[in-house]
Amino acid sequence: MLLYEKIKKEFNDTSDLKYKVINGVNIIYLESLCSSNSINEYIIQNLTIGKPFVFLKDIISGPNVIYLTNESLISDYLLNGFALVYDKEDMIVCEVKGNLYRSISEPLAETSVNGPKDAFNENIITNLGLIKRRIKSPNLVNVDYDLGRKTKTKVSLLYLKDVAKKKFVKRIQNKLENIDIDGIIDIEVLYNLISSKHPLPTILKTERPDKVCNAILEGKIVLIADNSAYGLIMPAFFVDFLNPQGDNYVKAVNVNFLKTLRFLCLIVTITLPALYISIINYNSESIPLNLLLSFQAARSGVPFPSAFEAVFMIILCAILRESDMRFPSNFGSSISILGALILGEAAVSANIASPIMIIIIGITFITGLIFNNGDIIDGLRYYRFFLLFMATILGLYGLVLGIFFVLLHLASIKTIDEPYLYPITPYDKTYLFKTILKNNKDYERSKVLSDNRYKVKK
Repeated sequence: MLLYEKIKKEFNDTSDLKYKVINGVNIIYLESLCSSNSINEYIIQNLTIGKPFVFLKDIISGPNVIYLTNESLISDYLLNGFALVYDKEDMIVCEVKGNLYRSISEPLAETSVNGPKDAFNENIITNLGLIKRRIKSPNLVNVDYDLGRKTKTKVSLLYLKDVAKKKFVKRIQNKLENIDIDGIIDIEVLYNLISSKHPLPTILKTERPDKVCNAILEGKIVLIADNSAYGLIMPAFFVDFLNPQGDNYVKAVNVNFLKTLRFLCLIVTITLPALYISIINYNSESIPLNLLLSFQAARSGVPFPSAFEAVFMIILCAILRESDMRFPSNFGSSISILGALILGEAAVSANIASPIMIIIIGITFITGLIFNNGDIIDGLRYYRFFLLFMATILGLYGLVLGIFFVLLHLASIKTIDEPYLYPITPYDKTYLFKTILKNNKDYERSKVLSDNRYKVKK
């Protein structure tokens, strides 16, 4: 009873701390974290049958029964779904976790017609199982960390020992060991702590186990955390955010057209508003006269400069996109589409915006939404505004100069001290034909991602 009073005081008389005594054996557990069926099956039934025993471990059954010699660990075990069972001679903990997690479902953010249909959930053991079901190798290493002074969230670092570069593993381990905050509620917190300060993401988030396994096989490092349905892939290069996992399940001859289309959309979504502004304001001689007259006729009656008009429409579309994301999914898209139609028509009627500007901004946002990673869409926004500013003050010369500065900035970004523009710089044919283009015949491992390069037998 003395130990129970000590534990009760440590937990500040919490209401879900339960205490039972059966045939001289004490049982303590947290009702909110434990399964009553498991407690009854593994502990209570075995204690009530009257079978003589010397050690508690001889009679208490369960998937995970551990002898406990250090009382300071009791609270940690109780908070992880274990029940404390003790008598005058013996003390053990038995795992009796309740099922507090949802079942495996289809991916919600990264849907794909091709490929597996399972996605991570909030149980780290389930997520680890989804990975190990695909990679059946003893060289798949997972190192566990308990991060957060209050939450003690379990985070697992995964990599292939015979493939991943040791310097990658060491850098990430150093970052994890230097984290000292109160809590890691979701892996998004970890993402913000270890990622770089650049607008573009340098860590790839995914809910797809097949994508994680593909990255591990390439020599990358993966982090998964308890209570989070996402994994983090490192290092992540710029091209990794432009190609969905579904491309790996399509023939190269078919998917290379889509990959080319995505890169064209990338160029359009960044440069189109700036290109339009530079042509209208400075370099009207660069387009046919009939097209120029059409642009000028569409802008007649608009009292604002074209640059202000473009910024206004970009901000308006960003507001509509944000409202679409925050609204309930049942009618969020309907509200945003209705808002775009009404506001667009009203803006044209009131001569606040021209029809051609609405078309330009509409194409800009549609080409941006072809990427399913929200972080890359948000990051590209800064480059769009920068190029718009350069085109406003210098026209086409400013646009070209701005593109040059954007490329310089991209080349300066590092992801785990590796160039962000890999495999273009440094050039790696292997990774190039896995990402930017696809070549079904190239199975060689990349130079940057792995110390161990080999070819699969064909």
